[in-house]
Amino acid sequence: EVRHRILFHIFTLPIFEMVKKRKPQPIAPPPQSSALRSRKRARQVTTLFHKYTQELDLAIDRAREGGCSEEQLSSIDSAGNESKRINGSISSEHKVSLDEVKKWKDKISEIGGREEYQRASQLNTSLFSTSKWVLGVLGRWGWLDGLSTDDPSDSEQHQQQQHKSAQKKKSRRDVRLLEIGAINTQLLDAAARKRVERAQLVEDEKDNATNQVERVHRLQVKAIDLRSTNPRIEQKDFFELTLSEQPYDVLVNSMVINCVTTPEQRGRMLTLCYNQLRPGGVCFLTLPKLCLIQSKYMTRSYFEQILTKGVGFELDSTKDSPKLAFFVLKRPESKPVQVWNEKFARTTTINKGKKFRNTFA
Repeated sequence: EVRHRILFHIFTLPIFEMVKKRKPQPIAPPPQSSALRSRKRARQVTTLFHKYTQELDLAIDRAREGGCSEEQLSSIDSAGNESKRINGSISSEHKVSLDEVKKWKDKISEIGGREEYQRASQLNTSLFSTSKWVLGVLGRWGWLDGLSTDDPSDSEQHQQQQHKSAQKKKSRRDVRLLEIGAINTQLLDAAARKRVERAQLVEDEKDNATNQVERVHRLQVKAIDLRSTNPRIEQKDFFELTLSEQPYDVLVNSMVINCVTTPEQRGRMLTLCYNQLRPGGVCFLTLPKLCLIQSKYMTRSYFEQILTKGVGFELDSTKDSPKLAFFVLKRPESKPVQVWNEKFARTTTINKGKKFRNTFA
Protein backbone atom coordinates (compact mmCIF):
# COMPACT_ATOMS: atom_id res chain seq x y z
CA GLU A 1 0.00 0.00 0.00
CA VAL A 2 2.85 2.38 0.83
CA ARG A 3 4.46 1.55 -2.50
CA HIS A 4 1.25 2.39 -4.36
CA ARG A 5 1.02 5.73 -2.56
CA ILE A 6 4.58 6.60 -3.52
CA LEU A 7 3.93 5.71 -7.18
CA PHE A 8 0.71 7.74 -7.18
CA HIS A 9 2.58 10.72 -5.73
CA ILE A 10 5.36 10.45 -8.31
CA PHE A 11 3.05 10.27 -11.35
CA THR A 12 0.41 12.80 -10.25
CA LEU A 13 2.69 15.51 -8.87
CA PRO A 14 3.88 16.79 -12.31
CA ILE A 15 0.27 16.98 -13.52
CA PHE A 16 -0.78 19.15 -10.56
CA GLU A 17 2.27 21.33 -11.03
CA MET A 18 1.48 21.78 -14.74
CA VAL A 19 -2.09 22.81 -13.96
CA LYS A 20 -0.88 25.15 -11.24
CA LYS A 21 1.66 26.87 -13.49
CA ARG A 22 -0.73 27.43 -16.39
CA LYS A 23 -1.30 31.10 -17.18
CA PRO A 24 -4.47 32.42 -18.83
CA GLN A 25 -4.01 33.54 -22.42
CA PRO A 26 -4.72 37.23 -23.13
CA ILE A 27 -7.94 37.93 -25.02
CA ALA A 28 -6.11 39.96 -27.61
CA PRO A 29 -2.43 40.41 -28.46
CA PRO A 30 -0.68 43.64 -27.51
CA PRO A 31 -0.17 46.27 -30.22
CA GLN A 32 3.37 45.16 -30.99
CA SER A 33 2.29 41.56 -31.68
CA SER A 34 2.24 39.97 -35.13
CA ALA A 35 -0.70 40.18 -37.51
CA LEU A 36 -3.97 38.54 -36.54
CA ARG A 37 -4.52 35.10 -38.03
CA SER A 38 -7.16 33.63 -35.72
CA ARG A 39 -10.78 34.30 -36.59
CA LYS A 40 -11.77 33.62 -32.98
CA ARG A 41 -9.26 36.21 -31.74
CA ALA A 42 -10.47 38.70 -34.37
CA ARG A 43 -14.08 38.31 -33.16
CA GLN A 44 -12.95 38.86 -29.57
CA VAL A 45 -11.08 42.03 -30.51
CA THR A 46 -14.01 43.51 -32.45
CA THR A 47 -16.51 42.62 -29.71
CA LEU A 48 -14.39 44.15 -26.96
CA PHE A 49 -13.58 47.23 -29.03
CA HIS A 50 -17.28 47.94 -29.59
CA LYS A 51 -18.00 47.43 -25.88
CA TYR A 52 -15.09 49.58 -24.67
CA THR A 53 -15.69 52.44 -27.11
CA GLN A 54 -19.36 52.55 -26.11
CA GLU A 55 -18.40 52.69 -22.43
CA LEU A 56 -15.76 55.34 -23.20
CA ASP A 57 -18.28 57.58 -24.97
CA LEU A 58 -20.69 57.23 -22.04
CA ALA A 59 -17.89 58.06 -19.58
CA ILE A 60 -16.95 61.16 -21.61
CA ASP A 61 -20.60 62.30 -21.69
CA ARG A 62 -20.85 61.86 -17.90
CA ALA A 63 -17.61 63.80 -17.42
CA ARG A 64 -18.90 66.68 -19.55
CA GLU A 65 -22.19 66.73 -17.66
CA GLY A 66 -20.17 66.81 -14.41
CA GLY A 67 -18.35 69.94 -15.52
CA CYS A 68 -15.08 68.53 -16.89
CA SER A 69 -13.59 70.79 -19.55
CA GLU A 70 -12.50 69.72 -23.04
CA GLU A 71 -8.92 70.56 -21.99
CA GLN A 72 -9.15 68.09 -19.11
CA LEU A 73 -10.63 65.38 -21.35
CA SER A 74 -8.01 65.95 -24.05
CA SER A 75 -5.27 65.67 -21.41
CA ILE A 76 -5.90 61.92 -21.42
CA ASP A 77 -4.21 60.59 -24.54
CA SER A 78 -5.01 57.43 -26.51
CA ALA A 79 -2.82 55.38 -24.16
CA GLY A 80 -4.76 56.62 -21.12
CA ASN A 81 -1.99 58.89 -19.76
CA GLU A 82 -2.97 62.04 -17.87
CA SER A 83 -1.21 65.38 -17.91
CA LYS A 84 0.36 66.09 -14.50
CA ARG A 85 -0.36 69.81 -14.81
CA ILE A 86 -4.07 69.25 -15.31
CA ASN A 87 -4.16 66.43 -12.75
CA GLY A 88 -2.89 68.73 -10.01
CA SER A 89 -5.55 71.39 -10.51
CA ILE A 90 -8.82 69.46 -10.65
CA SER A 91 -11.44 68.74 -8.02
CA SER A 92 -11.95 65.27 -6.56
CA GLU A 93 -15.28 64.92 -8.41
CA HIS A 94 -13.68 65.74 -11.74
CA LYS A 95 -10.81 63.36 -10.99
CA VAL A 96 -13.28 60.48 -10.51
CA SER A 97 -14.85 61.24 -13.90
CA LEU A 98 -11.48 61.54 -15.64
CA ASP A 99 -10.28 58.31 -14.02
CA GLU A 100 -13.32 56.59 -15.53
CA VAL A 101 -12.43 57.95 -18.98
CA LYS A 102 -8.81 56.84 -18.45
CA LYS A 103 -9.98 53.35 -17.45
CA TRP A 104 -11.78 52.74 -20.75
CA LYS A 105 -8.98 54.28 -22.83
CA ASP A 106 -6.56 51.93 -21.08
CA LYS A 107 -8.76 48.95 -21.89
CA ILE A 108 -8.86 49.94 -25.57
CA SER A 109 -5.07 50.24 -25.56
CA GLU A 110 -4.73 46.82 -23.93
CA ILE A 111 -6.45 45.10 -26.86
CA GLY A 112 -4.29 46.97 -29.37
CA GLY A 113 -6.36 50.08 -29.97
CA ARG A 114 -8.17 51.04 -33.15
CA GLU A 115 -5.30 49.71 -35.28
CA GLU A 116 -5.80 46.18 -33.92
CA TYR A 117 -9.56 46.53 -34.34
CA GLN A 118 -9.11 47.46 -38.01
CA ARG A 119 -6.78 44.49 -38.54
CA ALA A 120 -9.38 42.23 -36.93
CA SER A 121 -12.12 43.69 -39.13
CA GLN A 122 -9.99 43.12 -42.23
CA LEU A 123 -9.53 39.47 -41.25
CA ASN A 124 -13.27 39.05 -40.67
CA THR A 125 -14.15 40.59 -44.06
CA SER A 126 -11.56 38.43 -45.82
CA LEU A 127 -13.49 35.38 -44.61
CA PHE A 128 -16.85 36.82 -45.70
CA SER A 129 -16.73 39.49 -48.36
CA THR A 130 -19.51 42.07 -48.15
CA SER A 131 -18.35 43.47 -51.49
CA LYS A 132 -18.96 40.08 -53.12
CA TRP A 133 -22.57 40.16 -51.87
CA VAL A 134 -23.04 43.76 -53.08
CA LEU A 135 -21.56 43.05 -56.52
CA GLY A 136 -23.64 39.88 -56.80
CA VAL A 137 -26.91 41.74 -56.19
CA LEU A 138 -25.97 44.61 -58.52
CA GLY A 139 -24.97 42.07 -61.17
CA ARG A 140 -28.37 40.34 -60.97
CA TRP A 141 -30.08 43.69 -61.44
CA GLY A 142 -27.88 44.57 -64.42
CA TRP A 143 -26.47 47.63 -62.63
CA LEU A 144 -22.83 46.59 -63.13
CA ASP A 145 -23.30 47.51 -66.80
CA GLY A 146 -24.30 51.03 -65.75
CA LEU A 147 -27.63 52.82 -65.57
CA SER A 148 -29.56 54.09 -68.56
CA THR A 149 -29.30 57.83 -69.16
CA ASP A 150 -32.71 57.71 -70.86
CA ASP A 151 -34.30 56.97 -67.48
CA PRO A 152 -32.31 58.72 -64.73
CA SER A 153 -34.04 56.92 -61.89
CA ASP A 154 -33.71 53.48 -63.49
CA SER A 155 -35.21 52.05 -60.32
CA GLU A 156 -37.11 49.19 -61.90
CA GLN A 157 -34.23 47.67 -63.85
CA HIS A 158 -33.74 44.80 -61.44
CA GLN A 159 -37.42 43.84 -61.93
CA GLN A 160 -36.97 43.66 -65.72
CA GLN A 161 -34.07 41.24 -66.15
CA GLN A 162 -35.60 39.92 -69.37
CA HIS A 163 -34.80 43.25 -71.00
CA LYS A 164 -31.17 43.38 -69.90
CA SER A 165 -29.74 42.77 -73.36
CA ALA A 166 -31.84 45.58 -74.81
CA GLN A 167 -30.83 47.96 -72.03
CA LYS A 168 -27.12 47.39 -72.71
CA LYS A 169 -27.52 49.02 -76.11
CA LYS A 170 -28.79 52.29 -74.61
CA SER A 171 -26.54 55.12 -73.55
CA ARG A 172 -25.46 54.38 -69.99
CA ARG A 173 -23.73 56.11 -67.10
CA ASP A 174 -21.67 54.87 -64.16
CA VAL A 175 -23.36 53.76 -60.96
CA ARG A 176 -22.41 56.19 -58.18
CA LEU A 177 -21.56 54.19 -55.04
CA LEU A 178 -20.55 55.41 -51.57
CA GLU A 179 -18.96 52.95 -49.12
CA ILE A 180 -19.19 54.08 -45.48
CA GLY A 181 -16.58 52.87 -42.99
CA ALA A 182 -14.45 51.14 -45.64
CA ILE A 183 -11.73 48.92 -44.16
CA ASN A 184 -10.53 47.46 -47.48
CA THR A 185 -10.40 48.45 -51.15
CA GLN A 186 -12.41 45.58 -52.63
CA LEU A 187 -15.13 47.78 -54.13
CA LEU A 188 -12.54 50.32 -55.31
CA ASP A 189 -10.64 47.46 -56.95
CA ALA A 190 -13.83 46.22 -58.63
CA ALA A 191 -14.48 49.70 -60.06
CA ALA A 192 -10.90 49.92 -61.38
CA ARG A 193 -10.78 46.41 -62.88
CA LYS A 194 -10.25 46.34 -66.63
CA ARG A 195 -10.31 43.78 -69.39
CA VAL A 196 -8.93 43.64 -72.92
CA GLU A 197 -11.48 43.14 -75.68
CA ARG A 198 -10.54 42.46 -79.28
CA ALA A 199 -12.12 44.94 -81.69
CA GLN A 200 -15.01 43.66 -83.79
CA LEU A 201 -13.96 44.23 -87.41
CA VAL A 202 -15.00 42.93 -90.80
CA GLU A 203 -13.09 40.02 -92.36
CA ASP A 204 -10.72 42.19 -94.46
CA GLU A 205 -9.62 44.23 -91.44
CA LYS A 206 -8.97 41.38 -88.98
CA ASP A 207 -5.21 41.42 -89.62
CA ASN A 208 -5.02 45.03 -88.43
CA ALA A 209 -7.30 44.53 -85.41
CA THR A 210 -6.23 46.17 -82.17
CA ASN A 211 -7.19 45.28 -78.62
CA GLN A 212 -9.36 47.71 -76.66
CA VAL A 213 -9.17 48.13 -72.89
CA GLU A 214 -12.48 48.63 -71.11
CA ARG A 215 -13.69 48.58 -67.53
CA VAL A 216 -15.35 45.41 -66.31
CA HIS A 217 -17.92 47.25 -64.18
CA ARG A 218 -19.50 50.67 -64.70
CA LEU A 219 -18.95 51.76 -61.11
CA GLN A 220 -17.83 55.09 -59.68
CA VAL A 221 -16.86 54.27 -56.08
CA LYS A 222 -16.08 56.65 -53.23
CA ALA A 223 -14.87 54.95 -50.03
CA ILE A 224 -14.66 56.83 -46.73
CA ASP A 225 -13.67 56.01 -43.16
CA LEU A 226 -13.29 57.97 -39.94
CA ARG A 227 -9.66 56.82 -39.73
CA SER A 228 -8.43 55.67 -43.11
CA THR A 229 -5.85 52.88 -43.34
CA ASN A 230 -5.35 53.23 -47.10
CA PRO A 231 -4.56 56.30 -49.24
CA ARG A 232 -7.38 55.36 -51.64
CA ILE A 233 -9.92 55.53 -48.79
CA GLU A 234 -10.81 59.13 -47.95
CA GLN A 235 -10.63 60.07 -44.27
CA LYS A 236 -14.03 61.64 -43.70
CA ASP A 237 -16.83 61.62 -41.16
CA PHE A 238 -20.08 60.43 -42.75
CA PHE A 239 -22.07 62.67 -40.41
CA GLU A 240 -20.33 65.73 -41.85
CA LEU A 241 -20.94 64.94 -45.54
CA THR A 242 -23.10 67.50 -47.32
CA LEU A 243 -25.92 66.37 -49.58
CA SER A 244 -24.51 66.06 -53.10
CA GLU A 245 -26.08 67.65 -56.17
CA GLN A 246 -25.65 64.22 -57.71
CA PRO A 247 -26.96 61.85 -55.03
CA TYR A 248 -25.68 58.30 -54.88
CA ASP A 249 -27.28 55.30 -56.56
CA VAL A 250 -25.86 52.87 -53.98
CA LEU A 251 -24.72 53.16 -50.35
CA VAL A 252 -22.84 50.38 -48.56
CA ASN A 253 -23.11 50.52 -44.77
CA SER A 254 -21.49 47.30 -43.56
CA MET A 255 -20.82 46.70 -39.84
CA VAL A 256 -20.88 50.44 -39.15
CA ILE A 257 -24.28 51.09 -37.58
CA ASN A 258 -23.41 48.84 -34.62
CA CYS A 259 -20.22 50.87 -34.00
CA VAL A 260 -22.19 54.11 -33.57
CA THR A 261 -22.44 54.54 -29.83
CA THR A 262 -25.87 56.08 -29.15
CA PRO A 263 -29.38 55.23 -30.40
CA GLU A 264 -29.87 58.86 -31.46
CA GLN A 265 -26.77 58.79 -33.65
CA ARG A 266 -27.78 55.45 -35.18
CA GLY A 267 -31.15 56.91 -36.14
CA ARG A 268 -29.42 59.93 -37.61
CA MET A 269 -27.05 57.73 -39.61
CA LEU A 270 -29.92 55.74 -41.13
CA THR A 271 -31.72 58.97 -42.05
CA LEU A 272 -28.56 60.37 -43.66
CA CYS A 273 -28.18 57.15 -45.67
CA TYR A 274 -31.73 57.67 -46.97
CA ASN A 275 -31.10 61.32 -47.83
CA GLN A 276 -27.76 60.67 -49.56
CA LEU A 277 -29.52 58.32 -52.02
CA ARG A 278 -31.41 59.41 -55.13
CA PRO A 279 -35.06 58.32 -55.37
CA GLY A 280 -34.88 54.66 -56.39
CA GLY A 281 -31.38 54.24 -54.94
CA VAL A 282 -30.48 51.34 -52.65
CA CYS A 283 -28.61 50.92 -49.37
CA PHE A 284 -26.81 47.69 -48.48
CA LEU A 285 -26.87 47.39 -44.68
CA THR A 286 -25.23 44.70 -42.52
CA LEU A 287 -24.91 44.35 -38.77
CA PRO A 288 -24.24 41.55 -36.25
CA LYS A 289 -27.24 39.29 -35.76
CA LEU A 290 -26.72 39.47 -31.99
CA CYS A 291 -27.89 43.11 -32.14
CA LEU A 292 -31.31 41.85 -33.25
CA ILE A 293 -31.70 38.65 -31.20
CA GLN A 294 -29.90 39.36 -27.91
CA SER A 295 -30.63 43.05 -27.32
CA LYS A 296 -32.78 44.27 -24.44
CA TYR A 297 -34.20 46.99 -26.66
CA MET A 298 -34.45 45.45 -30.13
CA THR A 299 -36.08 42.65 -32.11
CA ARG A 300 -35.83 41.84 -35.80
CA SER A 301 -39.38 42.99 -36.52
CA TYR A 302 -38.93 46.23 -34.56
CA PHE A 303 -35.70 47.01 -36.42
CA GLU A 304 -37.49 46.52 -39.73
CA GLN A 305 -40.22 48.93 -38.53
CA ILE A 306 -37.52 51.51 -37.77
CA LEU A 307 -36.07 51.09 -41.28
CA THR A 308 -39.44 51.40 -43.02
CA LYS A 309 -41.76 53.52 -40.83
CA GLY A 310 -39.07 55.42 -38.93
CA VAL A 311 -36.68 56.20 -41.79
CA GLY A 312 -38.82 55.64 -44.89
CA PHE A 313 -36.99 52.82 -46.71
CA GLU A 314 -38.70 50.02 -48.59
CA LEU A 315 -37.39 46.58 -47.62
CA ASP A 316 -36.23 45.01 -50.90
CA SER A 317 -34.70 41.80 -49.50
CA THR A 318 -33.01 40.30 -46.45
CA LYS A 319 -30.80 37.34 -45.67
CA ASP A 320 -28.82 35.96 -42.73
CA SER A 321 -25.51 34.21 -42.18
CA PRO A 322 -24.69 32.49 -38.87
CA LYS A 323 -23.31 35.79 -37.51
CA LEU A 324 -24.65 38.63 -39.67
CA ALA A 325 -27.95 40.11 -40.85
CA PHE A 326 -28.15 41.58 -44.38
CA PHE A 327 -30.67 44.15 -45.64
CA VAL A 328 -31.19 45.62 -49.10
CA LEU A 329 -33.09 48.88 -48.61
CA LYS A 330 -34.61 51.03 -51.36
CA ARG A 331 -35.47 54.69 -51.24
CA PRO A 332 -38.95 55.08 -52.78
CA GLU A 333 -39.40 57.18 -55.90
CA SER A 334 -42.07 59.49 -54.53
CA LYS A 335 -40.94 60.34 -50.98
CA PRO A 336 -38.96 63.57 -50.34
CA VAL A 337 -35.94 64.03 -48.08
CA GLN A 338 -36.74 62.17 -44.88
CA VAL A 339 -36.89 63.50 -41.30
CA TRP A 340 -36.28 61.03 -38.48
CA ASN A 341 -39.53 59.83 -36.87
CA GLU A 342 -39.21 60.75 -33.17
CA LYS A 343 -41.57 57.91 -32.26
CA PHE A 344 -38.61 55.54 -32.61
CA ALA A 345 -36.20 57.74 -30.65
CA ARG A 346 -37.42 56.40 -27.29
CA THR A 347 -35.45 53.46 -25.90
CA THR A 348 -37.75 50.99 -24.15
CA THR A 349 -36.97 47.54 -22.79
CA ILE A 350 -38.55 44.87 -24.99
CA ASN A 351 -36.75 41.70 -23.86
CA LYS A 352 -36.01 40.74 -20.27
CA GLY A 353 -33.71 38.04 -18.96
CA LYS A 354 -30.03 37.17 -18.59
CA LYS A 355 -29.83 36.04 -22.20
CA PHE A 356 -30.46 39.59 -23.46
CA ARG A 357 -27.10 41.19 -22.67
CA ASN A 358 -26.75 43.31 -25.82
CA THR A 359 -27.66 47.02 -25.55
CA PHE A 360 -28.16 47.81 -29.27
CA ALA A 361 -31.06 50.24 -29.69
